[in-house]
Amino acid sequence: MPQAKYKLPEIDKTRIYFVDKKGAPQSEIRVGNLSLPYDATEEFFKSNIMNYSFAGAFNSRVNFILREVKGFTYGARGGFSGNKFVAPYTIGAGVKANTTDSSLVIIMDELKKYCEGGITAEELEFTKNAMAQADALKYESPQQKLGFVKRILDYNLDKSYVAKQGEIIKTITKAEIDALAKKNLPYNNMVILIVGDKATNFEKLSKLGYEIIELDVNGNKVN
Repeated sequence: MPQAKYKLPEIDKTRIYFVDKKGAPQSEIRVGNLSLPYDATEEFFKSNIMNYSFAGAFNSRVNFILREVKGFTYGARGGFSGNKFVAPYTIGAGVKANTTDSSLVIIMDELKKYCEGGITAEELEFTKNAMAQADALKYESPQQKLGFVKRILDYNLDKSYVAKQGEIIKTITKAEIDALAKKNLPYNNMVILIVGDKATNFEKLSKLGYEIIELDVNGNKVN
């Protein structure tokens, strides 16, 4: 008998899920959704190129604003964590407790801007240069070489896939990246998870306009 396909739950709108960590001096923020399975040269790989200047690099928009401009965090990063199955896209940051609402506003505002406005010419040039240079350092150590072989075996890849990736990085266009951002960064259909001090953060977060669902540490709804 054919097996029934499991249907993943759909996110009908962006919500906040909040877990209370009493007295926490820092809040952990995660924003994301279920996204793409891994591939070496198609939509998953190209979406990682798309995300690089937005949240994937140290000099990305999200990290630059939250860390360098605002000083809210030591670091904020995001990316696609695909495997053989559908896997999450997640932006994550640990921020000062008293900046929780402000940090979330920045993340969501920048997500919307990038989804709707796409990459700039300067960001595209930075992405291409940085990713091309980083690629040369990926296969130096024995462990990296082993990972390369394992990936070929796990995903039945052609041995020339690295060269194909380099060509994609070199030739991908702003129009392609903008289309991927619009498709794979749906800011209106994201899960927001925040772990932090309820007493100092819950009321401020409730003013941002999102539905908030409080969870206990086991993931159960708090009545």
